[in-house]
Amino acid sequence: MKSAVIYARVSSDRQEKEGWSIPAQIDFLKNYAEEKCFFVEKIFSESETAKRAGRKAFNEMLKFCTEKNINTILVEKTDRLYRNFKDYVILEDYDFEVHLVKEGSIISKNSRSHDKFIHGIKVLMAKNYIDNLSEEVRKGLNEKVAQGYYPHKAPVGYKTVKNSDNKKIIVPDEEKAPFVKRLFELYASGLSAEQVKKILLEEGLYHNSKPYAKSRLIQILHDCFYIGKFLYKGVVYDGKHEPLISVELFNKVQKMFNQSKARTHDVEFPYTGIIKCGHCGCQLTAELKKGKYIYYHCTGKRGGTCKKDYIREEKFDKLIMELLNKISKAIPEDIYPKVVEAVKEMNSLSVEYSSNSYEQIAKQLKTLEKRLDSLYEDKVDGRISFEFWEEKNRAWQKEKNKLAIQLQSISKTNDTLREGSNLLLGIVKDLPHLYLQGTTIEKKQILNLIGSNFIYKDKELSIVLNSAFNYLLNFDFLKKSGDDCSMLELFINGLTSCIDDDFCSLLKLVA
Repeated sequence: MKSAVIYARVSSDRQEKEGWSIPAQIDFLKNYAEEKCFFVEKIFSESETAKRAGRKAFNEMLKFCTEKNINTILVEKTDRLYRNFKDYVILEDYDFEVHLVKEGSIISKNSRSHDKFIHGIKVLMAKNYIDNLSEEVRKGLNEKVAQGYYPHKAPVGYKTVKNSDNKKIIVPDEEKAPFVKRLFELYASGLSAEQVKKILLEEGLYHNSKPYAKSRLIQILHDCFYIGKFLYKGVVYDGKHEPLISVELFNKVQKMFNQSKARTHDVEFPYTGIIKCGHCGCQLTAELKKGKYIYYHCTGKRGGTCKKDYIREEKFDKLIMELLNKISKAIPEDIYPKVVEAVKEMNSLSVEYSSNSYEQIAKQLKTLEKRLDSLYEDKVDGRISFEFWEEKNRAWQKEKNKLAIQLQSISKTNDTLREGSNLLLGIVKDLPHLYLQGTTIEKKQILNLIGSNFIYKDKELSIVLNSAFNYLLNFDFLKKSGDDCSMLELFINGLTSCIDDDFCSLLKLVA
């Protein structure tokens, strides 16, 4: 009789407490082991989301199998064993035979390359599923913002407290709110920021026993939070919090700041606002010479001699085009059709995988609805107190809403992955042409798409590439043959795992 181990996992502490998921998996796998004549040496289980690699029971299982020379692992399905790409790579280094019982497949080093390819894509689907769930945190923040609640730490002059519903809200800080009002009034009277700083210091404004820096006070003077609004992801929202100053006072302060506006040009330049000086960190500005020659140089706002170095725009054009040409040739012509087909197959599998996830969440929703109905009947019949009903009803309604949002997220993530991968493949080949033919605004969009943190120093331009393009350029093996199915699988998994909503938005702009 061949030896094996069982690995079971639940994705939340709540499932662990309810006591149905892990026992159900173990019973299911024990029956399979008996049917296939496996002797189960040990059972490993844990309750973790496994968003990060290195789970305790997972590592104990690897160690146990190595010491006992066991190479068979029985697991319910792909996302029970690993939900991140690192776990997949770790298991690749072992000579394991993994039985994915519910999926009816066995993966080992002797499996066909196509089976490995499909398995690798399922691993990616599992990763996308956990990414789905993590998106709910961001969605919760967006919902909170839409209702007028600031999602971050209360700024100077305010504090965070809990209201009667045990919900966190932001209210004026009795100690520092008067100082903030005084700050705006003093600056509006015509005093400089340095003068205002000294006055407030004498009056007792400190942060952790230290005086506020002038730059911090200037940030406060620019913050619309103090008139009952707040800025979140570039959009101004009406807040639920109480304003500290009037709109008129705020506008007067902003007008005083704007009295010394920066010099503007009649000509737009593609690299202003994009490239920074590598010596001092200031933005590069541009000048038009003789009506046709464009030179860039550091603004020199932080001192130093870097302002003296002038760079012709043609030099930046050459450096950017070299990078774009390298990106456009990253997928050789003979490999490109295989990549397209692999993406299509992955998209098809993502729908199948998400349908299963959708069904599981729908079942949980149905269970919660039954509980809420029974809870209401118990309250009406007087079997439970109103306080108990209110507490449980609030908690279960919250969980129900969260699950409903997850259902929407699964569908949206599939669309994002499909749309993003297709757009990316279509654009990669045309990047140099798009850049050459683009307007100044379109060129800026392309630069923001491919990377960030553009730094020019000592005649060299460095760029932090966005993850999709960085992944693309680092797969030099594609230039060699492309016949290795497992390498193609790794490439597709890695490339598509870089695609998210923000990346798709940028791709659409370029497309």
